[in-house]
Amino acid sequence: MDSAAPQASSQPFLASLGVKAYRYRNLVRRHWWIIALTVAIGLGYQGYRLATKPQLFQSDSRLIIRAEMVNDPQGGFRYDGANYFATVIEQLKTPSVTDRAYSRLALEAPQVVGTAQINAFQLNRSDIFVVNGTGTNPEYTKRYVDAVVTELLAMREAERSGVKTEVAGGLADQIKTLKTELEDQKAKLQAFIEENNMAFWQEQGKSAATFLSGLKNQQASLQNELQRLENLTPDQLLSTAPTPMPQARPASGPAGTTQANQSSAFNGELYTAYIAKTQELVQKQAELQERATVWKPKHPRLQALQAEVERIQLTLKVIREQNAEATANRIVAIKAELKSLDASIQTWETKVLEASRKDAEYQTRQSDVARTQSLLEKLHGSASIIVTGTQMNPDPLVVFQKASPGIEVPRGIAKHLITGLLAGLVLGIVILVILDRSDDRLASSTELIQQFSEPILAQIPNVADSRKASGLPLLQEEDDRYAYAEAFRSLRSSLIFMPNQTELKAILVTSAIPNEGKSTIASNLAVTMAAAGARVLLVDADLRRGDLAQLFDIDGRAGLTNILRGETDWKSAIHQTKYPTLSLIPCGPSTNQSGELLLKPQLVSLLEEFRASYDLTIFNTAPILATDDTPTLAPNFDGSIMVMRAGFTSSRLTRNAIQALYQRQVNVLGIILNCVDAEMPDYYYYRYPKYYAA
Repeated sequence: MDSAAPQASSQPFLASLGVKAYRYRNLVRRHWWIIALTVAIGLGYQGYRLATKPQLFQSDSRLIIRAEMVNDPQGGFRYDGANYFATVIEQLKTPSVTDRAYSRLALEAPQVVGTAQINAFQLNRSDIFVVNGTGTNPEYTKRYVDAVVTELLAMREAERSGVKTEVAGGLADQIKTLKTELEDQKAKLQAFIEENNMAFWQEQGKSAATFLSGLKNQQASLQNELQRLENLTPDQLLSTAPTPMPQARPASGPAGTTQANQSSAFNGELYTAYIAKTQELVQKQAELQERATVWKPKHPRLQALQAEVERIQLTLKVIREQNAEATANRIVAIKAELKSLDASIQTWETKVLEASRKDAEYQTRQSDVARTQSLLEKLHGSASIIVTGTQMNPDPLVVFQKASPGIEVPRGIAKHLITGLLAGLVLGIVILVILDRSDDRLASSTELIQQFSEPILAQIPNVADSRKASGLPLLQEEDDRYAYAEAFRSLRSSLIFMPNQTELKAILVTSAIPNEGKSTIASNLAVTMAAAGARVLLVDADLRRGDLAQLFDIDGRAGLTNILRGETDWKSAIHQTKYPTLSLIPCGPSTNQSGELLLKPQLVSLLEEFRASYDLTIFNTAPILATDDTPTLAPNFDGSIMVMRAGFTSSRLTRNAIQALYQRQVNVLGIILNCVDAEMPDYYYYRYPKYYAA
């Protein structure tokens, strides 16, 4: 059978969202005065600002970019729209412009007084630049805008003139510096040429590079020949033509070339003789083989032919021996030649590197002189343009419209009121959200599932409207509180069909704190069980403030307190209620010694007698966090039920109470959520989950 409580992961998103909306709706209903107060504060603050805000006047002046400069790409003026106007705005806000404008206005019209502020912007991405002034006096504002525009153009013209003078002076200083630098570079170049005799070194570098290349070619040829002589046998060398020797090196190179050429010629002669004798031997052997079939072995001519073959073979042997000796000598000679070449190559490489270094330094000095000369010529050209009187381009900005007469600026009453209203609403909502975050009271099963792992046994709707002067009536046989009665039937089904539980003969109903409705829950549960035909015993074990006798309207002067004290027998303390199969034992006289009474050994035997006499025994006990009675009593029962009042009990307190039961090894069957608002979005969906899970 499935678990009695649906898991949080199975909760529909829309149901969870609806619960949140319902929770905040109730929060607003309870604390509407907070939003009203914050809105009133926001409106009051904005009203105060309106009352203390002075009447302002506005005046505009407009400047425009010269059309001929925008359309002339060669005019030296770069216009890039917004970036250009951003630069002008920064110039307009500099103290040198605003302070001079104040001074100008004080001199030209001392009788006009007031204050004003300047703002500027580009008009609709056009070439028009608007200077906007806002002040307390319309005449002062108009004059101040004109003064600011005048000072802006004057400052820009002064900057342009200063740039011209600065450019001319800077060019003269650069020309003087470059002339000195050029003369110094030429002197150093000439000294370098004379000191190093560059004509000789340039020729020396070319000849040394050519000679070094020849040495390396000869070295490579000798290495190839040495590899051939070392890898081939003497017979293989005789069978292949000798490698041609490289050309002789210049006379200034190391000795040994003559011996190499002689050795190469000797090897060629041996190769020629070897090939000739080999061919002759083949011919004689063929002739001997042919004659041997005709002549007898003792035939003089056959014996002479055999002697000739032996003589040729001996000659070939001598040639092989001479070739082996010549090869060994050649290898020694080549190694000596390579050693000599290595030394020569190292010497000539040093000469080539030295020549290359001097040539590179010479080229660098020449490049420095040429570069400085070119730069100097360009500066002379620029200076000549300025000296001959070429004027810089005029200021691109010109006045298109002088300052307009000052007009009243709207006070923005609607804007201030809307701002105050929105600010008050936002502040009120923030306060309500903070209150909601700090409030851990649960109002729905969705929130309960998210906070607790224990199953929800039932959701009891809030029927406070049916409360009478004597209290909330118990369930009747034909009770018209249909949803209320159906919730207890659902609770009955949850207990009957609860999975993984042995037979529940004695259960305990409790809560974390007082006023959560546990007595009403225990009573109506007993009534519902009795209505199904079960023999039910309801025991009021809240020995301090028991109220079940009042709920059932019976005499509660004798009860569980008297039984535990041994003053009466339990059967004598039983009261029959108006429900045929429901019996009640009231709590009896109130006592402060309830903890000691509930620890007495006869309570365990009393429970066994109850189990034997009734189908179900329900104990209504004191709140867990109010006394230690319930944690002391609960381990003796088959299971315990925790009652939690929606929107009333802190989830932290309920969690602490359940943890106290777990510490005493109590079997917590689940939680009953009491006084649930029937309008809660998730109430319908989770009204009978335990029953249908059974």
